[in-house]
Amino acid sequence: MMRTQIRLLIVTLLLSVLAFSCSQDNKIEPDKNSKLQTNEQEYHKIINARSTYSGTTFEITKVTREGDLMKIDVEGGCDIANYKIVWSGIALMSYPMQTGIVVNYEDKVGETCTDKKKFTLEVDMLKLFGTTDIIVHVANGSKVKDISVDPDGSVSNR
Repeated sequence: MMRTQIRLLIVTLLLSVLAFSCSQDNKIEPDKNSKLQTNEQEYHKIINARSTYSGTTFEITKVTREGDLMKIDVEGGCDIANYKIVWSGIALMSYPMQTGIVVNYEDKVGETCTDKKKFTLEVDMLKLFGTTDIIVHVANGSKVKDISVDPDGSVSNR
């Protein structure tokens, strides 16, 4: 009788731990006004199209971390509203964890730019990834050029 109660208690505790530890909700759905979204298919579509990209090209000039925020400085394009950042929703469970995002620029019909403008895009890492202790690989959606940012803020080109 006592053994059965102990086993039941252990099973209940294990199920409770599993139920609460797997409930991280950090998926950001695309919407009209958001520059940030979680979409695995869109992420791979942009990554795979970089070598044949024919839209407005841009440069990622600098990536920095400030607290929970990652700031991505870009140069090119007409309007910050045309930029979007896409996360696949996948994080590698190494230490520290690693993940990738891609920055993309979507041309508007009839829009032409004569000069390269500079913009700063921001990502709330805690809101998106659920942690700031993560290496983020930032891909340029207009060309094959990536930058990695470590949790300590060090940056390297890939």
